[in-house]
Amino acid sequence: MYAIALRGRTVLKPQASYLVFTGVGGYIGFKYYQFKQFEGRLIENRRIVLLEKRAKRQEEAAAAAAAANAN
Repeated sequence: MYAIALRGRTVLKPQASYLVFTGVGGYIGFKYYQFKQFEGRLIENRRIVLLEKRAKRQEEAAAAAAAANAN
């Protein structure tokens, strides 16, 4: 209905439209960049946790193997 009410008239001047779309696009791009940085930190933190767990399992397996060889 809004488009029909306009009857083909421009809502804003072309310069104002450019500023609005540029501003909105910049904001969306910045928020996307922030999200990707946050996502990267989550992935890195998860990778560190998994590496620590793997190292712990390997230490336990080596200790168990050493104990089995000692007997």
